[in-house]
Order: sequence, then C-alpha cells, then structure tokens
Amino acid sequence: MMTRNSLAGMAVCALLLGACAAKPPIQTPVLVQTPPRVVVVMDPQLTELLAYQSALRLMTPSELVKAQLDLAKADHAPHNTLRRAMLQAALRGPGDLARAQALLEPLATATGKDAQLLAPLAQLLGSQYAELRRQEESIDKLNTQLRDAQRRNDLLNEKLEALKNIERSLSVRPAAGAPK
Repeated sequence: MMTRNSLAGMAVCALLLGACAAKPPIQTPVLVQTPPRVVVVMDPQLTELLAYQSALRLMTPSELVKAQLDLAKADHAPHNTLRRAMLQAALRGPGDLARAQALLEPLATATGKDAQLLAPLAQLLGSQYAELRRQEESIDKLNTQLRDAQRRNDLLNEKLEALKNIERSLSVRPAAGAPK
C-alpha cells in the first residue's frame, strides 16, 4: 500500500529525473597546466648558510661543541642567529629542538632587507624542527609503551613459572591414600 506522501515523493523524483534528462550534459572544464616556475636567487649569504647546515650533519659531537663556542663569540646578526638555531638542532640533546625553534621564531616573521631571504629559510627550518619534535615525542611514547609491555610480560612469565613449580610439586607428591 502506498501512502499519499510516498506517491507525492515519487512524483517529485520523476519530475526531477525528467528535468535532469532534458538538460544537456555538463561540460567538464579543461584545465591547462603550466609548468611551475622556479626562481633561483644566488645570494652568497644564503648559499653559505645552506652549506653550513650540510657541514653540521658531518660534525662529531666535539666539533659541534667547538662550533657552538666559536658562534657564541659572533655578533647577533640574523644570519648568525640562524646558524645558532641550526647548530642547536644539530646537537639533538633534550630540549635542543625547542631552543632552535625559539631562536627561529623572530627570524621567521622578521621584515627588512636581511629578512627577505632569511625569513623563508627560518620558516622552513622551524617547520622541520617542529616535525622532528613530534616524531621524537611519538618515539618516546612508543618506547614507554614498550617498556610497560615488557614489564607486564615479565610479571606474567614470573606467575607462569610459579604455576609450573606448583604443578611440578603436586605431580611429585603421592596421591592421598595411595601406597607409599
């Protein structure tokens, strides 16, 4: 049995389907893609900063500490602050990435002649350091979960061994009423 509402609904659907069928198909717009354009700015200071970051990856911990001491003597120009942040992140001790990000924050929003090229680099490094921090936090969380699971496993193994000892002791004893 069909109700008046369901008949009305079917009539509306039929009208809509008929109206849609009567219209010409919608033309899909064709997107013309132009290749991206890359602008290369040859700035000696920026090139030196990128080389400095690459060199940091190859340094030993003692070389990093020496570089930190040398950089402490340098002025607080924006490019030296960027170097300090790169060096701080390369140390990779507890809190070093956070300190590196803190050094980059004012540079990422700076305006002016020096900041024109340094600000985008500071923003990029800041986002990389933020991602590294998230990854380190995830790894720490997983390591904690792993240690907890290992502790639970050790406790369960201890209980299992205790149950096996009880079972062995019961199987060695003669049953009650059995001849000795």
